[in-house]
Amino acid sequence: MSRLRVLAALPVAVLLAGCAFAPYSPGGVPPGASRAEVERIMGPPTGVYTMPDGHVRLEYNRMPAGRQTFMIDLDAAGRVARWENVLDENHFAAIQPGMSMDDVRRLIGPPTFTSRYRFPDPGITWNYRFQTIQRCIVFQIPFVAATGRVIEQGAYPSDPGCADEWM
Repeated sequence: MSRLRVLAALPVAVLLAGCAFAPYSPGGVPPGASRAEVERIMGPPTGVYTMPDGHVRLEYNRMPAGRQTFMIDLDAAGRVARWENVLDENHFAAIQPGMSMDDVRRLIGPPTFTSRYRFPDPGITWNYRFQTIQRCIVFQIPFVAATGRVIEQGAYPSDPGCADEWM
Protein backbone atom coordinates (compact mmCIF):
# COMPACT_ATOMS: atom_id res chain seq x y z
CA MET A 1 0.00 0.00 0.00
CA SER A 2 2.79 2.41 0.81
CA ARG A 3 4.36 1.78 -2.63
CA LEU A 4 1.09 2.70 -4.28
CA ARG A 5 0.95 6.01 -2.40
CA VAL A 6 4.51 6.84 -3.40
CA LEU A 7 3.76 6.09 -7.05
CA ALA A 8 0.57 8.14 -6.91
CA ALA A 9 2.40 11.09 -5.34
CA LEU A 10 5.25 11.03 -7.87
CA PRO A 11 3.47 12.92 -10.70
CA VAL A 12 2.40 15.64 -8.26
CA ALA A 13 5.95 16.01 -6.97
CA VAL A 14 7.31 16.27 -10.53
CA LEU A 15 4.70 18.90 -11.39
CA LEU A 16 5.50 20.95 -8.30
CA ALA A 17 9.23 20.72 -8.97
CA GLY A 18 8.62 22.03 -12.48
CA CYS A 19 6.79 25.04 -11.05
CA ALA A 20 9.64 25.72 -8.66
CA PHE A 21 12.09 25.91 -11.55
CA ALA A 22 9.85 27.86 -13.92
CA PRO A 23 11.48 30.94 -15.45
CA TYR A 24 11.28 33.97 -13.20
CA SER A 25 10.09 36.84 -15.34
CA PRO A 26 7.22 39.30 -15.58
CA GLY A 27 6.16 37.75 -18.89
CA GLY A 28 2.78 36.89 -17.38
CA VAL A 29 2.14 40.47 -16.26
CA PRO A 30 -0.18 42.14 -18.80
CA PRO A 31 0.53 45.70 -19.98
CA GLY A 32 -1.61 48.16 -18.03
CA ALA A 33 -1.86 45.87 -14.98
CA SER A 34 -2.15 47.60 -11.61
CA ARG A 35 0.58 47.39 -9.00
CA ALA A 36 -1.65 45.09 -6.95
CA GLU A 37 -1.97 42.75 -9.95
CA VAL A 38 1.82 42.80 -10.47
CA GLU A 39 2.35 41.85 -6.83
CA ARG A 40 -0.29 39.11 -7.05
CA ILE A 41 1.56 37.57 -10.01
CA MET A 42 5.18 38.29 -9.03
CA GLY A 43 5.00 38.63 -5.26
CA PRO A 44 6.34 41.61 -3.34
CA PRO A 45 9.11 43.53 -5.13
CA THR A 46 12.68 43.29 -3.85
CA GLY A 47 12.97 47.07 -4.25
CA VAL A 48 10.78 50.08 -5.00
CA TYR A 49 12.25 53.25 -6.50
CA THR A 50 10.86 56.66 -7.34
CA MET A 51 12.54 57.66 -10.57
CA PRO A 52 13.70 61.22 -11.33
CA ASP A 53 10.63 61.88 -13.50
CA GLY A 54 8.35 60.74 -10.65
CA HIS A 55 7.22 57.32 -11.92
CA VAL A 56 7.58 54.24 -9.71
CA ARG A 57 9.89 51.35 -10.58
CA LEU A 58 9.47 47.89 -9.05
CA GLU A 59 12.55 45.68 -8.80
CA TYR A 60 12.46 41.89 -8.92
CA ASN A 61 15.78 40.10 -8.54
CA ARG A 62 17.00 36.68 -7.49
CA MET A 63 20.19 37.72 -5.73
CA PRO A 64 22.68 36.53 -4.87
CA ALA A 65 22.61 33.55 -7.26
CA GLY A 66 20.36 35.02 -9.95
CA ARG A 67 21.68 36.48 -13.18
CA GLN A 68 18.64 38.62 -14.01
CA THR A 69 17.02 41.65 -12.42
CA PHE A 70 13.67 42.76 -13.79
CA MET A 71 12.43 46.32 -13.44
CA ILE A 72 8.74 47.02 -13.94
CA ASP A 73 7.94 50.68 -14.60
CA LEU A 74 4.54 51.97 -13.58
CA ASP A 75 2.99 55.03 -15.24
CA ALA A 76 1.47 58.02 -13.40
CA ALA A 77 -1.76 56.03 -12.89
CA GLY A 78 0.18 53.18 -11.22
CA ARG A 79 -0.21 50.79 -14.18
CA VAL A 80 2.48 48.75 -15.94
CA ALA A 81 4.06 50.82 -18.69
CA ARG A 82 6.90 48.38 -19.43
CA TRP A 83 9.28 45.85 -17.95
CA GLU A 84 12.80 44.71 -18.80
CA ASN A 85 15.76 42.69 -17.62
CA VAL A 86 18.33 45.35 -16.69
CA LEU A 87 21.42 43.17 -16.32
CA ASP A 88 22.83 43.61 -19.82
CA GLU A 89 25.50 45.62 -21.61
CA ASN A 90 23.06 48.33 -22.75
CA HIS A 91 22.14 49.21 -19.17
CA PHE A 92 25.74 48.88 -17.97
CA ALA A 93 26.85 51.36 -20.66
CA ALA A 94 24.53 53.97 -19.09
CA ILE A 95 26.59 53.95 -15.89
CA GLN A 96 28.91 56.94 -15.98
CA PRO A 97 31.65 58.28 -13.70
CA GLY A 98 30.19 60.49 -10.98
CA MET A 99 26.89 58.59 -10.62
CA SER A 100 25.87 57.83 -7.04
CA MET A 101 25.21 54.38 -5.60
CA ASP A 102 21.50 55.30 -5.46
CA ASP A 103 21.55 56.21 -9.17
CA VAL A 104 23.09 52.84 -10.03
CA ARG A 105 20.67 50.95 -7.77
CA ARG A 106 17.68 52.63 -9.48
CA LEU A 107 19.10 51.72 -12.89
CA ILE A 108 20.20 48.07 -12.38
CA GLY A 109 19.32 47.11 -8.81
CA PRO A 110 21.57 45.93 -5.97
CA PRO A 111 24.86 44.13 -6.64
CA THR A 112 25.26 40.37 -6.47
CA PHE A 113 28.23 40.85 -4.15
CA THR A 114 30.65 43.59 -3.15
CA SER A 115 34.37 43.80 -2.53
CA ARG A 116 36.58 46.42 -0.97
CA TYR A 117 39.94 47.71 -2.12
CA ARG A 118 42.53 50.16 -0.75
CA PHE A 119 44.67 51.26 -3.69
CA PRO A 120 45.01 53.83 -5.11
CA ASP A 121 42.30 55.13 -2.74
CA PRO A 122 39.89 53.21 -0.53
CA GLY A 123 36.88 52.06 -2.50
CA ILE A 124 34.20 49.47 -3.00
CA THR A 125 33.34 47.46 -6.08
CA TRP A 126 29.80 46.35 -6.86
CA ASN A 127 29.71 43.08 -8.80
CA TYR A 128 26.76 41.94 -10.92
CA ARG A 129 26.55 38.40 -12.25
CA PHE A 130 24.81 38.18 -15.60
CA GLN A 131 24.75 35.86 -18.55
CA THR A 132 25.24 36.39 -22.26
CA ILE A 133 24.58 33.84 -24.97
CA GLN A 134 28.25 32.90 -24.93
CA ARG A 135 29.04 32.75 -21.20
CA CYS A 136 28.59 33.98 -17.65
CA ILE A 137 30.21 37.31 -16.82
CA VAL A 138 30.55 39.67 -13.86
CA PHE A 139 30.08 43.40 -14.41
CA GLN A 140 32.11 45.43 -11.91
CA ILE A 141 31.52 49.04 -10.90
CA PRO A 142 34.19 50.76 -8.75
CA PHE A 143 33.09 53.48 -6.32
CA VAL A 144 35.12 55.90 -4.21
CA ALA A 145 34.42 54.88 -0.60
CA ALA A 146 34.37 58.45 0.74
CA THR A 147 31.85 59.82 -1.78
CA GLY A 148 29.94 56.74 -2.99
CA ARG A 149 30.44 57.90 -6.59
CA VAL A 150 31.34 55.80 -9.63
CA ILE A 151 35.03 56.18 -10.53
CA GLU A 152 34.97 54.78 -14.07
CA GLN A 153 32.90 52.63 -16.36
CA GLY A 154 32.92 49.00 -15.30
CA ALA A 155 34.94 45.96 -16.30
CA TYR A 156 33.75 42.53 -17.47
CA PRO A 157 35.76 39.65 -15.97
CA SER A 158 34.56 36.04 -16.29
CA ASP A 159 32.29 34.75 -13.53
CA PRO A 160 34.13 32.20 -11.36
CA GLY A 161 30.68 31.04 -10.17
CA CYS A 162 29.98 29.41 -13.55
CA ALA A 163 31.31 25.88 -13.78
CA ASP A 164 32.01 26.09 -17.51
CA GLU A 165 34.26 29.14 -17.08
CA TRP A 166 37.06 27.24 -15.37
CA MET A 167 37.17 23.92 -17.25
